[in-house]
Amino acid sequence: MIANRLRVGVQYTPGPEHDLNDLVAAGQECEAMGYDCFSLPDHLSRREGGHAVALPDPVVLLARLAAETSTIGLGTMTLLDSLRHPAQTVRTAATLQQVTGDRFELGLGAGWLGSDLAALDIGVSDRVKHLERTLALFRHAWPSALTTTSATSRPQEEQGAAEQAVVANAVGVRAPRLVVAAGGPRMLRLAARAADVVALTVPTRHRHDGTRPTSVSVATQIDTARRARPAGQPTPVFHLQIRDLPQAAPVAQDADWWTLGGSPAQAAEALRARCAAGIGYLSVCSQDLRVLERLASRVLPLLDENRP
Repeated sequence: MIANRLRVGVQYTPGPEHDLNDLVAAGQECEAMGYDCFSLPDHLSRREGGHAVALPDPVVLLARLAAETSTIGLGTMTLLDSLRHPAQTVRTAATLQQVTGDRFELGLGAGWLGSDLAALDIGVSDRVKHLERTLALFRHAWPSALTTTSATSRPQEEQGAAEQAVVANAVGVRAPRLVVAAGGPRMLRLAARAADVVALTVPTRHRHDGTRPTSVSVATQIDTARRARPAGQPTPVFHLQIRDLPQAAPVAQDADWWTLGGSPAQAAEALRARCAAGIGYLSVCSQDLRVLERLASRVLPLLDENRP
């Protein structure tokens, strides 16, 4: 961990001005800075300057990054689940785990971006059911303490074709860290039942009105997920994004937990508040390597100072 008890990664969104060499260089620099994970989003396109701009497939890019890095985790934040068959997603996770040398982190989400959802032409209920199937197959391939029965507890002939396929792909492969993005109560309960990490976000229905996570909303989400965790199992790690890093600190730090600004001391204090609330993993959404270097070298080392 880059700071004691806090995992900190970078969520990097390649723009049309970035080529593959830029992406590789960014991953290498984030590794040198000491970040724990370098993750890529999974959108079919995004709006930029009033036009749709294509985004590359993160799976292909991560395979390239695996060859150009050696220690940093590599992940999806988050894979658009409905875009792929659940068995294919598990197979991809197993392959990337091998290619990266056990550094892959599978982040999954039901999807929220309007252009993605329009292209998929699939309703909310169907998207959630699709994600449930993917999570069930993942845990079938890699049973964990959360799984009530072993993947091999049933004879192979009694398992379905998808179950047999994912188990075959997982043989000899260490389970990737499983991250599930969740905002509303239904998704939080689903994530809590399956994930190693619950990535807290704003519910889809509120994203387009400018709603941002607050100390109160995050505490409510954490409580919902904790209550849904299988009895006797450890609390999942809770993840939060940092989307804005302005020079000035927010007037009300607790009113927008996607923003981290101010002096290094102010930013470190704001991060301590997030840790105290239960956040154990942060992803910094930035392509600005100077900002990322400042955070890594000047803010994160302060986290453990004056800790009781």
